[in-house]
Amino acid sequence: MRSVQGVSRSDLLRRLSELEEDIRYQDFAEDISEDFDYISGRVPILLSAPHGTIHTRLGKPKQEDEYTSGFAKLIAEMANTHVLYTRYRSLTDPNWYPEASYKKILQQVIERENICFVLDIHGVAEHRMFGIALGTLGGKSCPQHRNIIIRHLERFGFSQDADDILHRLDLDRTFTAEGIKGQETITRFVSERLAVPAAQFELHPYLRIVERRPEATEPEPFRGVPELIEATINAFIALVHELSASCS
Repeated sequence: MRSVQGVSRSDLLRRLSELEEDIRYQDFAEDISEDFDYISGRVPILLSAPHGTIHTRLGKPKQEDEYTSGFAKLIAEMANTHVLYTRYRSLTDPNWYPEASYKKILQQVIERENICFVLDIHGVAEHRMFGIALGTLGGKSCPQHRNIIIRHLERFGFSQDADDILHRLDLDRTFTAEGIKGQETITRFVSERLAVPAAQFELHPYLRIVERRPEATEPEPFRGVPELIEATINAFIALVHELSASCS
């Protein structure tokens, strides 16, 4: 099978694994280095992955959303977008604290590069009863784009009424991107403070994890479904193209 850019499934998964190998779930950055990295692109869309490594919320470590940093990097690489992602273990949580350095760099990139949409990528646990959860603050974070995203995901097999759990789209229910008291999500920060449309995407492990790495927090071996990972990658590459066209 071929991706939307003519790349075979095996090559897509191999590249995703290569990009994820550079992510240090458990290790802190050395010296004064930041715990996140930014790679520029030409298309005015930004992929964000704030939970790609272990992060800290309310004084407690939270495990990494495996392969979300690698996934965001892969989409950015193939669609020529900007990407901001955590690379090292963090003493903060960019998706919680308003003053996280990650958000400061995010704002700088958005303003300097005239970013017109932010896709914030997260991962959920295996017990979740959906493949993808879309959070848009009930439509408030991207009112002109929400239906575009929904229709687009449907074209790639992800819908609210799908019989197969892993093709099911959870729409502003389980993860709304609203956050709770004291939390400022990336999507809320971008859409409300910066007035740029954004959406939060939560991906099931079977849609993103090629093969669990030995250093992962979860001890049990795990492999995702290659066809589903490929479909998810293709859906996001095509979605970036569609969003960028609507932004111009």
